[in-house]
Amino acid sequence: MGLAERRATKEFQEKVLPALRAELDKLAGRPLELEINWDQLAKEDHGESYSESWRKVYFQPVITALKSITRDDLGKEAIQQGLRKLVLCNSRGAYSADSAISFVAGELTIDHDPCTNVDYVDERADYIIKIVEKAL
Repeated sequence: MGLAERRATKEFQEKVLPALRAELDKLAGRPLELEINWDQLAKEDHGESYSESWRKVYFQPVITALKSITRDDLGKEAIQQGLRKLVLCNSRGAYSADSAISFVAGELTIDHDPCTNVDYVDERADYIIKIVEKAL
């Protein structure tokens, strides 16, 4: 990760992440453990798009899915008890929801290329809803 990518990552961590994290925690009904592999997310020469692409690829689909799942008390309770960790990474360069997103033992992982299919937010959210509701 070069200097430009480190600057863009730091800016995201300081200016964007706190609000996203607060929304995730609120929807989860408690502080949600968050593991982010910044080195994998920070693709070279894409620093100017981190704020938009990371939000759309990793955070907005989870927020949208949690809003749907927690729309009633049953969903809220299921998420509080069943979702313990959110992992965001790009270890394989996956770019479709079914190959990039998994939910195992309370751990929701999005292992997605941060610069591919950025605008497919609804597809990722729908897939998260499907696999999380099935597992809970």
